[in-house]
Amino acid sequence: MDSAADFPPFQERLTSKLVQMTRTVGQLSSEDLNFYRSSSSGVSESLDEQSERILSLTSSILKAATAGTELSAPVLKDEDSIEDNWRGVVDVIDALLEKADACLDEFTGVIKKLSPSQQEQAKTTYGKRAAAAKFPSIYDYGPSKIPKPQLLFERQPDNTETSPFRPLLRTKPHARLPLEESIEPSGGSETGYRNPYETEIRDAEYPPSTHASSPPIDYQPWESTTATFVDTLDGVKQMLDELKSAKEIAIDLEHHDVHSYHGLVSLMQISTREKDWVIDTLKPWREELQVLNEVFADPHILKVLHGSSMDIIWLQRDLGLYVVGMFDTYHAACALNYPKRSLKFLLQKFVNFEADKKYQMADWRIRPLPSGMFDYARSDTHYLLYIYDHLRNELLKESTPDHNLMAYVQEQSKNEALQRYERPVYDAATGMGPGGWYDVLSRNSLVLSKEQFAVFKAVHQWRDEIARAEDEGVQCVFPKHVLFKVAQAMPLDEGTLLRTLSPVTPIAKNRSSDLLETIRTAKVAGATGPEWRDVYKPFKKAGLTTATEPTEPSKPVDESFPIAGRFEVSQFWGAVLDQEELSTPPEYALVASAEALRLSLPLPRMPLTVSEARDRLGVSKSAPAPVPAPPTTATAPSPQPEEKSKFFTVKELGGPRKRKAAVAPEPVKEKLVVTPELDELSGETSSAPDVTEDKLSKKQRKKAKKDKEREKEKDKESEQAETAVPFDYTRADSMLHAAPVQASAAPKKRPFNPYAKALDTSTGLGRAKRETAGKNFTFR
Repeated sequence: MDSAADFPPFQERLTSKLVQMTRTVGQLSSEDLNFYRSSSSGVSESLDEQSERILSLTSSILKAATAGTELSAPVLKDEDSIEDNWRGVVDVIDALLEKADACLDEFTGVIKKLSPSQQEQAKTTYGKRAAAAKFPSIYDYGPSKIPKPQLLFERQPDNTETSPFRPLLRTKPHARLPLEESIEPSGGSETGYRNPYETEIRDAEYPPSTHASSPPIDYQPWESTTATFVDTLDGVKQMLDELKSAKEIAIDLEHHDVHSYHGLVSLMQISTREKDWVIDTLKPWREELQVLNEVFADPHILKVLHGSSMDIIWLQRDLGLYVVGMFDTYHAACALNYPKRSLKFLLQKFVNFEADKKYQMADWRIRPLPSGMFDYARSDTHYLLYIYDHLRNELLKESTPDHNLMAYVQEQSKNEALQRYERPVYDAATGMGPGGWYDVLSRNSLVLSKEQFAVFKAVHQWRDEIARAEDEGVQCVFPKHVLFKVAQAMPLDEGTLLRTLSPVTPIAKNRSSDLLETIRTAKVAGATGPEWRDVYKPFKKAGLTTATEPTEPSKPVDESFPIAGRFEVSQFWGAVLDQEELSTPPEYALVASAEALRLSLPLPRMPLTVSEARDRLGVSKSAPAPVPAPPTTATAPSPQPEEKSKFFTVKELGGPRKRKAAVAPEPVKEKLVVTPELDELSGETSSAPDVTEDKLSKKQRKKAKKDKEREKEKDKESEQAETAVPFDYTRADSMLHAAPVQASAAPKKRPFNPYAKALDTSTGLGRAKRETAGKNFTFR
């Protein structure tokens, strides 16, 4: 293609061909090809011919795609070889997509391709350090497409340093405590250094404007203004002179942590009411930006940030900057109970500005900055002071004498500013510390064997060491999910290892032999080592259990491994779920435990004594004996309370049982009144005469007899319930080991029918009669 105008027609033609081919393939896959193969030899031969042709074309495409690269093209001979070499096909496709991505970046201007002369000049500038870390072009599939700016810093990053971080501060403007005293180690050099501005941050008083409500000051128009890009020391000094005259400033940072082990502050944005600046913090003289402490540490100038938790850390680590008199709009949004607390939400709420978040995860090391990324960085601070005005007024309006929201936000902002940077160092043996393997495993429910656990620890340590040596993020070696795959598979040959690591990063591929040796050694050592479940221990008592607490003597555990810190008391339910221990004498507790064990197992039905209970529960005879009763004196015997039986029934614990009032049986000879309704059924129309039992129908006599029998059964059951004796479960026959029933010559009884009584019920409601016009009914 000669120009960009030729690309859309080509894309349209390519898309139409791909869609047509996809539809054809979908139609073919939905047909029963095996049936047509068996029904026609011509169809079978045609399918085989086309299959061979497609496999040949695919192999040629793979070979052309891997030409000039380190990848080897997989050979596809038949359908089974596609599945066997699928990992290799995926690797080729990934390489093509990465190359297409790089070409698109170059085409859109995000990255400029360097000419050979420019590359040679860059290599000369980098010197020996750049020679060790090959200068990558956009076509190099290395860890990063962009030259590492940290190779040019005046102070090179040392990722192997494990000592506490010493503040970079060289001078201390607006100091209440001298610099020499403020950077002394807090409690010894092993625990780290204090925040040099700790005293100033705690004693800082916010300007009076923060406690007075006033109309928001309008921001400068976005379209008619722009930000000043600062990439020279002269530009920094000129910006500093203008910042000193401001009363409020807004600050934000853009950070990159993919191709750097500790991360890099790539941009700093600062805005006043009148102007915006975007500062390049990747210059070799980046630590000279400490001169901004003349403004950042001035308590009379309010510094407005949003979500400053990590910004404070990055400013200390990379630039030696500290913030005194900070106001965090995130905590203001929390105090006002906003549904969302992000900067994007605040921009929409107060400015009606939609931030383009596609640049949020962009590589901020790119130079020169594309216009879209430049505008995105500027928008983070351009409107922040205007948002602060609205939040300040709302905080003052919603505050009460008992609950001052403004004071709350200021206190939370001070706590954020008091943070201090600490190097991420963890103990490789115990896995404790930021980035350690213990936290990674405790957040995953994966079950690992001894060998797998040892391989996981070794590979995790290997990945961390390689990332530190290459000054890359650990994910650039291989991501966390691949770490679990390697631990589970434990590959012992290079082919299996590369398939497990797929897609393989160049860093891991170049050191595959070293990684294999690490896996082999760890697997052999892990055969006699602990499992993960042996190392992971829950709490033993309320509160947090630390690694320094002694373990139970009955469960020997390797002391080099810590005990997990978890809460035994529920943070949601509190102590509601705690069960109180029963104050049962030890001897009775033994008998009760043994009795419960006997009831759950087929043991003999003999009562258990204390000695037998000791033997069955495995309790030594040295257990504390029961306290002897005091000697009785020759006094008059006092009435002893009635001893309660340890056996009871639910009926005994319930209330008095209700009984129906006894009704005297009616005499057999009884006169019944036949209603007109019965007369109508019999066809008689005369008045109802007196009828005796002899004159009753057979059905009525049978019903009366059943009612009498039912009343007798109820009376008998009531008498039995009053004299019932509780069932003795200790003397009941064992159902698990019951003696077999001996056959006898006695006549067999009728089998038990559990539904017999269910069938013996009273007659249901009779069939309803239809109303007939002109007739009346008498109801009983």
